[in-house]
Amino acid sequence: MTSLRRGWSADAIVVVTLVVLHFTLYRFFGRWPAMPNLLIGGLLLAALRMRAGYAAFLGFGLGVLEAAMGMEGLGTLSLVLTLVGYLGARSRDLLFADARHYVFIYLFVGTWIAEVALILAMPGVPNLLGALVLAPVSAFGTAVVCGAGESVAATLRRP
Repeated sequence: MTSLRRGWSADAIVVVTLVVLHFTLYRFFGRWPAMPNLLIGGLLLAALRMRAGYAAFLGFGLGVLEAAMGMEGLGTLSLVLTLVGYLGARSRDLLFADARHYVFIYLFVGTWIAEVALILAMPGVPNLLGALVLAPVSAFGTAVVCGAGESVAATLRRP
């Protein structure tokens, strides 16, 4: 039996807090054209510490929860968040995941890819302004907020 990694509870608290804040503050942020997506940020932070299969399962669960709350695109949200969770966990194996600048770049690129995939996958005419202008701004905000959460978790993990 494998033992749990030291500091896993700090990571779990940060991810759960981001997900709860996403659903709590969504009504306030909903009026902004480029709001930080704390759900994708929390999924990407969790994928840094999880195996690919578990991260994909978490992404699927969060996609179903997001679709249930918003009443839109159940299959699309679940598929995109499943792929984001899986690819986020697999990309951790390719690069050094503990450097602070890597976590910020990882969150920025992962959120940008997820936002563009959601824009292009939703039914109807794709919003190119949203994909080219608003998605990077949203990804930057997500990277800043979730990067701060990861810094807090890193501080709590230290012995």
